[in-house]
Amino acid sequence: METAATPCPFEFAHEEFPLAPLTLYGVGGPARVALIPRTREEAVAAFVWMQAQPGKKGVLGGGSNVLIADEGFPGILLLTHELNRIEPLGDDRYEVDAGAILWDLVTEVMLPKNYAGVGGLTGVPGTVGGAIYMNAGTVSGTTCQLMESVDVVLPGEDALRRIPMEESLYGYRGQSFCPTGGLILGGLFTFRPAEEDQQAIFDRYIARRREVQPKGKCCGSVFKNPEGDHAGRLIESCGLKGTRHGGAMISDVHANFIMNEDNATAADILWLVEHIKRTVLDTHGVALETEMVYVH
Repeated sequence: METAATPCPFEFAHEEFPLAPLTLYGVGGPARVALIPRTREEAVAAFVWMQAQPGKKGVLGGGSNVLIADEGFPGILLLTHELNRIEPLGDDRYEVDAGAILWDLVTEVMLPKNYAGVGGLTGVPGTVGGAIYMNAGTVSGTTCQLMESVDVVLPGEDALRRIPMEESLYGYRGQSFCPTGGLILGGLFTFRPAEEDQQAIFDRYIARRREVQPKGKCCGSVFKNPEGDHAGRLIESCGLKGTRHGGAMISDVHANFIMNEDNATAADILWLVEHIKRTVLDTHGVALETEMVYVH
């Protein structure tokens, strides 16, 4: 028999909380319960309480690489967007909360100080927590490479753990220090002043993204690049650019982007995701893996 839920003790809890406005896709239903802590202490308390409740539970950051089900989320979601502190500690070290916007870290900290690594983070959407969890980045570098340590609360634990960052803990679009169901609270970034002008690198990346990436509602890249190839190339070679289903469309600018073109539903987008997977597997024998996370 499933354990009964205990009454929610937090003033920052919200029932039937709309999630679509928090995502880049702008689709999906509400969370049955959303916890929106304002401090790390509140976040830890909320996470510990949430873990003890029955039913589905999860963590949502900036909504940049997620798709919310049309029915919403039937459990408890902890939202991190109010945890947005970026605190300088001296010696080019910064403590950054999970809900801080990655764009702000680049434009308000890295560029003014001409810190190296701008090329790895420029134009990457979403929050720092999501970027850490996905080890987001570009061919020029990734989020975890710039970190001294990461702050997490692991499933089954009730306190923050500060984990020293090591190369063995992260890889392409992933990491091993925070499993599914854990909570990233932020971490320590240690930057290095660069000799090369980082503003020029920033401008070049922004110009390139504007040239090759579509404008409109999308979650960013839907699929991870398979080793030695590019998901967009595989999808385009199958003639799938411009394919529509309902209000969703595979971008005719970049095939690894699925657009909410005309009031798409999550079901419309998912249909295209599965269509791409089947077609690429049948044509090339490659099983594409989604970078986008489906919350349902």
